[in-house]
Amino acid sequence: MMRISLKSIRQLSAEQISTRVLYVLLAVIVLLFGAFFLIGYDIPYDEDPTFNAPMFTDAVLVFIYMLVLATVSITAYAVYRSIKGRDKTSDTINNIPAAKIVWLTTGLTAASLLLTFLLGSSEPVMVNGVKYADVFWLKATDMFINTALILLFVAVCGVVFGLSGYNRKVNLNK
Repeated sequence: MMRISLKSIRQLSAEQISTRVLYVLLAVIVLLFGAFFLIGYDIPYDEDPTFNAPMFTDAVLVFIYMLVLATVSITAYAVYRSIKGRDKTSDTINNIPAAKIVWLTTGLTAASLLLTFLLGSSEPVMVNGVKYADVFWLKATDMFINTALILLFVAVCGVVFGLSGYNRKVNLNK
């Protein structure tokens, strides 16, 4: 049997660690969703027998909540470490304004989250034949969807701008 120790993990490269984490997550996801669809999927819902109440619904929801919490926590820690671990000499790396990019990315993400939450719709929606009217969760759903769309649009614009060569033309004219 293979023994895993903290010392052996520290000897692995970041690529090896991320690959192993990916494989473990994929295995857990395949097992969990396989169990969800193959074991007790056709159990009728008590209040309305036309709907299914799969046996592993709670396990899938808890797993998703754990993944979201872990993702948010790791992202917050990485942003904190990136901002705090930066010294003034690393503000510009290879003529790339790294510090400015970090601050703009953090600011854009925070501003778009706040703005899309405030402007999000709180209009009730029909879910399984019942009106769902929880204002907070309706706005939170809109916030995440619209923020993802905004950030994807900004990323696509950044890629197009980078591929266009326009920024290199501007720098050559200086």
